[in-house]
Amino acid sequence: MRLKKLEIYGFKSFADRVEMIFPDGVTGVVGPNGSGKSNIGDAVRWVLGEQSAKTLRGAKMEDVIFGGTEKRKAQAYCEVSLVFDNSDGKLPVDYAEVMITRRVYRSGDSEYYLNKSPCRLRDIIDLMRDTGIGKEGYSLIGQGRIDEILSVKSEERRNVFEEAAGITKYKARKAEAERRMENTAENLSRVEDILNEVGARLPELENQAGNAREYMKLTDELRRLEISSFAHNHDRLTDSLEQAEAQSESLNEQIQTLEANDEALRADNREKEQGILDAEAHIAELNRQILDQTRSCEIIEGDLGVLRERIASAEKDIARLEKENEQAQLRGGELVRQRAESHERRNTLASELEQIRAHCRELSERVEKAAADVQLREETIEQGKEEMIRSFNALSDVKSASARLTATREGLTQRLGVLKEGGRAGREAVEAAQREVESAQKKLDDARADLDELQKKRAEALARQGALQAENQQLGGSIQRTGGALREAQSRLKMLEQMQRDYEGYQNSVREVLRRFAGREGVYGVVAGIVHVPREIERAVEMALGGAMQNIVCDREEDAKVMIDYLRANRMGRATFLPLSSVRGRVLSAQERQVLRMDGCVGLASELVQYDEKFRPVVENLLGRTVVARDLDAGIAIMRAGRHAFRLVTLEGDVMHSGGSMTGGSVNARSTSILSRQREIDEHRAAAKSLSEKLDALNKRVETIKNDLTEAQRHAAAAGEAVHQQDIAVLREQEGVKFAKGRAVQAEQAQSHAALEREQLEESIREIDDELEAMQARTGQAEQASVTTQEDIARATQQLSDKRQALEQLRAELAERRATEAGKQAELENAQRDEQRFDGSRQELESAAAIRRRSGEALRQRAEKDRAALEEKQQDVAKRREMLENTQNALRAEETRREELRVRASELNDRMEASRRQREEAQEALHRVQMMQSRWTAELKQLQDRIWERYELTLENARPFCDPDYDESVSRGRIDALRQQVRALGSVNVGALQEYEETRTRYEEMDKQRADLRKAQRDLEEIVSDLVRKMEKQFTEQFKLLNEHFSRTFTQLFGGGTAMLKLQDEKDVLGCGIDIVAQPPGKKLQLLSLLSGGERALTAIAILFAMLDIRPSPFCILDEIEAALDEANVANFADYLKQYSHDTQFIVVTHRKGTMERCDALYGVAMEEKGVSRMVSVQLSELQKQLEDESNDLEQ
Repeated sequence: MRLKKLEIYGFKSFADRVEMIFPDGVTGVVGPNGSGKSNIGDAVRWVLGEQSAKTLRGAKMEDVIFGGTEKRKAQAYCEVSLVFDNSDGKLPVDYAEVMITRRVYRSGDSEYYLNKSPCRLRDIIDLMRDTGIGKEGYSLIGQGRIDEILSVKSEERRNVFEEAAGITKYKARKAEAERRMENTAENLSRVEDILNEVGARLPELENQAGNAREYMKLTDELRRLEISSFAHNHDRLTDSLEQAEAQSESLNEQIQTLEANDEALRADNREKEQGILDAEAHIAELNRQILDQTRSCEIIEGDLGVLRERIASAEKDIARLEKENEQAQLRGGELVRQRAESHERRNTLASELEQIRAHCRELSERVEKAAADVQLREETIEQGKEEMIRSFNALSDVKSASARLTATREGLTQRLGVLKEGGRAGREAVEAAQREVESAQKKLDDARADLDELQKKRAEALARQGALQAENQQLGGSIQRTGGALREAQSRLKMLEQMQRDYEGYQNSVREVLRRFAGREGVYGVVAGIVHVPREIERAVEMALGGAMQNIVCDREEDAKVMIDYLRANRMGRATFLPLSSVRGRVLSAQERQVLRMDGCVGLASELVQYDEKFRPVVENLLGRTVVARDLDAGIAIMRAGRHAFRLVTLEGDVMHSGGSMTGGSVNARSTSILSRQREIDEHRAAAKSLSEKLDALNKRVETIKNDLTEAQRHAAAAGEAVHQQDIAVLREQEGVKFAKGRAVQAEQAQSHAALEREQLEESIREIDDELEAMQARTGQAEQASVTTQEDIARATQQLSDKRQALEQLRAELAERRATEAGKQAELENAQRDEQRFDGSRQELESAAAIRRRSGEALRQRAEKDRAALEEKQQDVAKRREMLENTQNALRAEETRREELRVRASELNDRMEASRRQREEAQEALHRVQMMQSRWTAELKQLQDRIWERYELTLENARPFCDPDYDESVSRGRIDALRQQVRALGSVNVGALQEYEETRTRYEEMDKQRADLRKAQRDLEEIVSDLVRKMEKQFTEQFKLLNEHFSRTFTQLFGGGTAMLKLQDEKDVLGCGIDIVAQPPGKKLQLLSLLSGGERALTAIAILFAMLDIRPSPFCILDEIEAALDEANVANFADYLKQYSHDTQFIVVTHRKGTMERCDALYGVAMEEKGVSRMVSVQLSELQKQLEDESNDLEQ
C-alpha cells in the first residue's frame, strides 16, 4: 500500500483545487514562511479524522474553510481526499484503489466518504487501525511534534509506542468492553433498585387486596341501610315541613292585625308630639327674646361703667399735666446754666489746639531734612561696595589662574612620578597577571563547589518528583472512589426518573389515565404531584392522604367525566377525580383552631404543605381538617380537647379519625414513595452535581501535580545546564591567565619610551613656575586696594547709623505731638456737641409744655360730653328691665302647657310599646318556624346530595332499594358500626387485586433480567482479562524489539554513543511511563530532557526510524523536523530518509538544502496572491537525468 494522490479544495489557504501526486521515495515541499506548506500536513491529519480545531491551529472547525481575501469571496465548504494504492490488499477492503474523502460546510455539517460512498468516521478509523496511519500515529509528525513527544511527561508518550506495538485495536476493544461493563453495572443497579421497589410493594398490595374485599362487603350492606335511612328521613322531614307551613300562615295573620293597631296609635302619638314641638318652639323663641333683652341691658350697663371710668381718668390726667409743666420750668433754667459753662471751655480748647499744630509743622520739616541726609549717605556706601566687589573679582581671576596653573603642574608632576616608577610598574603588572591566574583558579574551585550544590538540588528535585507521583497516585484513588459514588448517584437518579416517567407505584387505572391525559389542558395530575411536603412530615401526610394521593385533580366536572368515560370504555377500573370547580375546602372553625396552640401539635396539615393557590380547595378538602401531632400521647390530648371533631395524624403515621377510631402500628419500609419521589430526585440531582464538582476539583489538582512534576524536571535540567556553564567559565579563566602574561611583556617594552616623556614634562613644569611668580605679584596689589576700600565703607556705615538714630528720635517726637493734637481736637468736638445737645433739650421742654396745655383742654371737653351720655344710658336701662320681666312671665305659662302635652304622649307610648312586644313575639315565633323550615329543607337537600354523591340515586330511584322492615332505632347503630369498620380500613385501593397480579408478574420478569445481566457482566470481565493478557504480551515483545532498533539507529545517526528505552515500572507494562535515556558521544548517560535541542531532535528522529524498522508505514509526513540539526546531521538524516524510502513514502516539509538534494520530487508552495496558496512541482530524478544527458552531449 502506498499514497498515490492528495486532492485539496477550499482548505485553509488552498482556495483553488490542488492535486499532489506522490511518487515512490521522498517528496519535498518547500516555500517561504507563511506560504501554506504546513497546511498540507493539516489537510492529511484532518481527512484522517482530526476533531480538534486547536490541533489544526484554529479556534473552531469552520476556520479550516477558506475565509476569502480582498479579491476572493469565502468558500461555502472545503474538501480533502486521499487516494491509496491497495493492490497488495493491506487495507481490509476489496478495492485496488481506496479514496478517503472528508467534507465540511460552514453550517458545521461534516461528511465522510469511502470510494465516494458515504460512511462514518469510525469506519475510516477502523480501516486505518494498525497500519501506522492515523491522526494520533507516527505517520504524521507536524511542526514542533518532535519536541512535544520528547518533552511532555513520560506517561503521555505511551500513545506513540502503543501505536508502534500494534495494541491500539486491543486497547479500543478493552475500552469498549469496559464501557459495556459500566453500562451493564448501571443496568444491573437499576434493575435491582426496581426489584427492591416492586418487591417492597408486593406485601402492601396483598394487604390492600384483602382490604378491598372486606371493603366491598361492608359497603354493600352500608349502602342498603343508608338508602333505607335516606327514604325514612326524607318522609319525616317532608311531614315536618307541611306542619311548619300551616303554623307560619297563622302567625302571619296575627302579625298583620297588630301592625294595623300600631299604625293608629302612631298617628295619635304624632299629633301629640307635634303640639309638644310647637310649645318648645314658642319657649325657645321666648328664651331667645329674654337672652337678647338681658344682653342689651348688660351692654348698656357696661357702657355706663366705661363712661364713669373715662370721666375719672380724664380728671387724673388733667392733674398730672399741670404737675409736669411745673417740673419742666425748673429743668429749663438748669439747661441755660450748663450751656454757658460748655461754651467757655470750647474757646479754651481751640487756643491750645492751635499752639500744638504749629509745633508739629516745625518737627515735620526737621524730619524731612534728616531723611534726605540719610539717603545721600546710603548712596555713597553703595558706590563703595560696588568698587570693593570689582576689586574682589579681579583678585579672584588672578587666584583662579594661579590655581589652574598649580593644578596643571601637579598633574604633570604626578605623570612624571608615574614615568619614573615605570620599571616598578612593569614588575607590578607581571605580579598582577599572576594574581589574576590565582583568582581564576579560585573561581574554578568555586565553580566546582557550585556544581556539587547544583547536583544536590537536582537530587532534591527528583525527590520532589517522587513525592508528587505518590500524591498523584493517591488522588487517582480518590478520583476513582468519587467517580464510583457519582455513577451510583446518577444510576439512582436515572432509576427514579424512569419510575416517575412510567408512573411506577400508581394504581393501574390512575396510571392509564395519566398516560392518556397527562399534560392536557385542565388535567393537573395526582394529588401527590401538586403538593410539596417537607421531609419530616412525609409519613404523616402519606398516611393522612392514603389512597387520596392518587386522586386526579382537574379543572371541571366535564374533564372528570371524559376520563371516567375513558376508564369505563376500556374496562381499566375506577379512579377518583377532584374537579376544582366543584370541590370545596373543609377547614377547622375558629374554636377548633384553639387546639393548634397545644403542646405537641405540629400544625394543620393543609398549612404545613406547599401548593399552588389555585389548588387550595383540593388541599383543604383533603387536609383542611387534619391536625399533625408529634406523637400519639400529644394526639390523644389534642383530640380530647377538640371532641374528636376532626382527624389527627402523628409524625410516625398513626391516625386518629374524627369518629374516635385509631389506626396505627408498623409501616412497611419502602425505598421510595410517590409522595417523596420528586424530593429524592432533587436530592440525588444535587448530590450528583456536588460529586461532579468534587471530581472536577480532584482532576484540577492532578493537573497541578503534573505541572509541578514538569517543573521539577525542568529544575533538574537547569542544574545540568548550570554545570555546563561553569565548565565554560573555567576555560574563560585559563584564557585570562594567558592574557595577563602578555600584558607583562607589553609593560617591559613601554619602559624604553618613558625617558623621553620625562624630559618633556620637566620643561613644562619650569614654564608653569615662571607664570606662577608673576601672578603672585599681581595678587598682592589687588589685596591692598581691597583693604583700603573696606575701611572707607566701614567709616561711612558708622556715620549713617548715627544719622538714622537721630531721624528716628525726631519721628517719635512728631508722632507724640500729633497724638496730643488728636486728643485736643476730640475734646473740642465734644464741647461743641454738648452745646448743641443743651439747645435741643431746651427746645424739647418748651414743645412738651405746649402739648400738655392742649391735651389738658381736650380732656376737660371730653369729660363734659361723657357726663351727658351717662344720664341718657341710665334712663334706657330702666325701660329695658321692665320689658324683660314681662317676657319671663309669658315663658313660664308656655312651659306649663308643654308639660301637660308630654304626659298625654307618654301614655300613648306605653300603649304602643305593649303592642310592639306582642308583634315581636309573633315575629320571633314565625322566625323560629322559618328557621326550622330552612334547617329541614337543608337536611333534605343534604340527604339528596349525599345519596347522589355516594350512590348516584334520586328519591324515586332509591325507593326500590329500601328495606320494607327498616327500623330507625336498630339500623342507626348498625350504620354507625359499619362506618367505623370502613374508616378503620383506611384508604382502600379497590383495584389492588389486578394491580397485585401485574406487579407480581413484573417482579418475576425483572428477576430474570437481573440473572441475565449478571451473566453478561461475568462474560465481559473475562473478555477484558483476555485482552489485557494479549496487550501485555504483544507490547512487551514489540517494546523489546523497538529498543534494539532504537539503540542501533541512535548509534548510526550520532556516529557513536548509546541510547535505550526504559519502562518506569516493569510490573505495570500497560500503565507505567516510558523514559528515554541517551549518551551522545563524549558525554555521560542522562535523561533526554537534559540534552540540547539538536540532540533531542536527532534522538526523536532515531526513535521514528526505529518504529519504521519494526512496523513500516505506507507513508510518513515530516514537517521541518530537522530544523534544529546542523549541516552534518542534516546530511545523515537525509541519507537515512533516502534509505528508508524503499519501504515508506516520505513527504518532507523542509527549508534545509541537504534534505532537498535527496528528494525525488519537489513541490513548491507560493503565495503570489495574498492569502491564496499555489503549488508547482518538479520531478528531480527526471530533471537530473535530463541534465546528465545534456552534459554528455556537450562532452561529445
